[in-house]
Parts: sequence; C-alpha cells; structure tokens
Amino acid sequence: MKIDHMESKSTTNVFVIIVTYNGTKWVEKCFDSLKNSLLPLQIIVVDNQSTDNTVALICSDYPDVKVIQSQVNLGFGKANNIGIREALIQGADYVFLLNQDAWILPDTVAILVAAHKKQQEYFVLSPVHLDGTGEKLDLGFSTYISPYNCESMISDLILRKEPSEDIYTITFVNAAFWLISRHGIEQAGVFDPIFPHYGEDDDYMHRVIYHGGKTGVCPNSYGCHDRIQELANVKKMPYEKRYKRQIVGCLITLMNINRSFYHCFMVFLRSRMEFFFSAFFKLKIKESYLEMKVFVHILFMIGKIKRHRLKNRQKESWLNH
Repeated sequence: MKIDHMESKSTTNVFVIIVTYNGTKWVEKCFDSLKNSLLPLQIIVVDNQSTDNTVALICSDYPDVKVIQSQVNLGFGKANNIGIREALIQGADYVFLLNQDAWILPDTVAILVAAHKKQQEYFVLSPVHLDGTGEKLDLGFSTYISPYNCESMISDLILRKEPSEDIYTITFVNAAFWLISRHGIEQAGVFDPIFPHYGEDDDYMHRVIYHGGKTGVCPNSYGCHDRIQELANVKKMPYEKRYKRQIVGCLITLMNINRSFYHCFMVFLRSRMEFFFSAFFKLKIKESYLEMKVFVHILFMIGKIKRHRLKNRQKESWLNH
C-alpha cells in the first residue's frame, strides 16, 4: 500500500497505550521502535505497580512519555482503559494498543492508519504478528489467520505471493497490536472490567461485531511479539492458573452479546456438565472438583454477567465508568 506520509502527519493524532509490569528487558526495543515511527506517535504508559526498574527507565530515557502509575495491579483491560480515556481526552483520532514485550517497524502504524482511512468500517486493525526474532509468524497469530477465522489470507499470500487485499477481515486477533479508531471506541466502548485478566480482547471482538464494525489484519504491516512460542496446554497448567483460565473461558461464552443469554447459558451448561461427568466417571477427583468449583463460581456471577451484557449492548459502554 502506498502511503502519503505528509498527509498522515498533518491530519492524524495517534496515541500509543502501553501497559507495563516489570518489563525492563523490553523497554529499549519497544520504545525505540515508537520513536522511529514514520507517523509521529504520542505515548501513554499505565504501569501496573512494577517492582523493578521499568518506570524509572522509561522516565529517564523517554521523557516525552506520559506515565500513569497505578497503586495496584489492575490487569490488562482496566489499565488499558485508563490510557484510552486519557488519549480520548487529549483528542486522539486513534489509539494503538501495544504490549510491553512487543515492538513495531517504522511504517507499521502509518500503514494501519492509511488502510483505515480507506475502509472506515473497521473498528480494529492489526499488523501481522511476528515472533521475537522477526523471522517467523507468532505461533498464536498463525492460528488466528486460519481459513476458519480469516477466509483467504493464507491462500492469497502463498499462491499469489502478493496480498490481494489491503485489509483481511478476521474474527479474532489478540490485542498485542491493536489500532482502534475513535469512532470504534465510541461505538463499542473500552474493555469490559468483568474480565480480570485474559478474555477481554475476545469479548471486545464480539462487541465490535454487535455494534456494526469489523476487525482486520493488514498484510503489509508488521510487529514483533517476544512471547513464549507455544500453545497453552491447559491440562499442564498449575491448578490455580487453570481454574482462572476456565473462569475466563466461561465468561467469554456467556458474555457474547451476539447470542441470546439463553443460548450462551445452554452452551456453558452443556460444556461444564460434559467436562464434569467425564472427569467424574474416570474417577479423576481433582478434575471433578475443579469443574464443579468453576461451575459454582460462574453461577454466583450470573446477575453481574447479565448486567454487563446489557451495558455492552449500549453505545459508548464503559466509556464513562
């Protein structure tokens, strides 16, 4: 895609939001990449009570960055919400959510903004996610662009060698690199605080669809994500972590506002019963207890879930809360 950089610089106000937590080892790569962006970027950091040198390093080496320090660890969604609201107050046309363990190429954001200006029905745009070496696709991202989630991107890139589209519509891409338009935020709101950690980006994708928007990937734009390159094996997780992940999975199912609550609840009920009885009849006592504990936890949240579903059906949900 050809980009008119002079036009972009004069008309676009982009704020980068980075949530940090003990991220000293990534600071230089992450923030230097933003300094080298072809499109000027304003940066807001929301720190989740880091105990290392993260905040001091950012303040000393990148004095133009606005740092907001939380007195508690708010998690990914709530901390990003603080940064997003601050960016909107300061007149952002776009916010670019960037993980602390990630960095971009000089033209990454410029390509995303130029693509959005041509196709404004997209609320969220993402670059292609590479791993920390920049030589391979991020493993998680490679699953997001499967034909089940992104109809023709893989075929086009392999068979035609050049992308046939500036933007490929996708059902989900994680929030390591999200460009969200101001209009998109005003329609779909910010992250739902019902999600403690993980799942908030899945929920946001559902809300984008509900409010008439799309999510897309720009195949000529790239970012590097320096995370562990393996798919999560839930069964090998420590008990407490697995419990929390299963809670999140249930919330994602029940919070999908594109389906009726009755439909979502029946899907949740069937899956929990299948897991429970499978473990019970195999005499896996610990597994059975875990499944029942998850089930009871969610039942106690049903009222809260219904209230949040109603809130998320409204435009600008959570913007003023």
